[in-house]
Amino acid sequence: MLIPYVAFAQILKERRVYYLDCSFSMVLNKLWDPVRDNLKRAIDNVSDETTELLVIPFAFNSLTHPELSPICAEATSEGKAMIKKQIDALTTDRSTMTYHYVPIEDFYKNRVADDRITYMFLMTDGQDEDKKQRAKSELLPQWESRYGNKNVFGFYVMLCNDAKSHEIERVVEQQEHLWKVETADVNINLVRLRDDLVFNKRNEQELVIKVEQGNLLKCPLEMLEASCNEDCYKADLLSVDKDRIICKILPKDDSISFPEETMMTLRFKPISPSQANGFTCLVNDKISIKCKDKKERTLKIRFE
Repeated sequence: MLIPYVAFAQILKERRVYYLDCSFSMVLNKLWDPVRDNLKRAIDNVSDETTELLVIPFAFNSLTHPELSPICAEATSEGKAMIKKQIDALTTDRSTMTYHYVPIEDFYKNRVADDRITYMFLMTDGQDEDKKQRAKSELLPQWESRYGNKNVFGFYVMLCNDAKSHEIERVVEQQEHLWKVETADVNINLVRLRDDLVFNKRNEQELVIKVEQGNLLKCPLEMLEASCNEDCYKADLLSVDKDRIICKILPKDDSISFPEETMMTLRFKPISPSQANGFTCLVNDKISIKCKDKKERTLKIRFE
């Protein structure tokens, strides 16, 4: 009997941090109730009970900027019920204003967990009223240098047209692991692909990339990049299913000699990330593949 040995990458647990704009304009824009309902639905949709959920309301007057107090629990049925009850109890005040730098500073200082994949959702319905504009001039431009190579991902959620800003969009688009989303519904389809794959030229032609989180249902992809360290392999995108991507890996030229091992990178992009059924984010769009050209050793275990 042949027993295959399979190495699994460590699958990290998650933390999801939702910053909810509680300024009075949320009422004036008729967003207060629907956004809270959508947030509660996003919380209900978290299936892993070990996920840490933090909902952090923010709204300030011009004189005081108090410390932000999170509503937090694990995503058990009891934890979700407690968070949703406290979301229902939130109120707004006519004197409040919107300062975006405060929640971003709070996230940088207090909310990133090194042992978890951390997602930040900054939900706002208006422009930043900070006279110094620290969010876009100082803080958001730091995102990639802080988290570009870490399991930390952020979404600047513009809940309505009043929140749209070309300057913010420009800054966000320059950062890795940070996206701008225009929606009042924070139920974002977070797709994470299996990384650190192995392909052996001697006995394979197709590479299956499995979806570890989310799904690719009704989300067509395009391949932006297929690069190889030794420039000896190429790749074609064959199909995209709900739970997997299938690519064909081929030699660029059969006449060349192939190294025993080399690294290849595939990069994908959703063609239409924002659709009627919600926004899909491909969290890790770059996939690393170890390409081999050698006979594999076989371990055989005999049972008497």
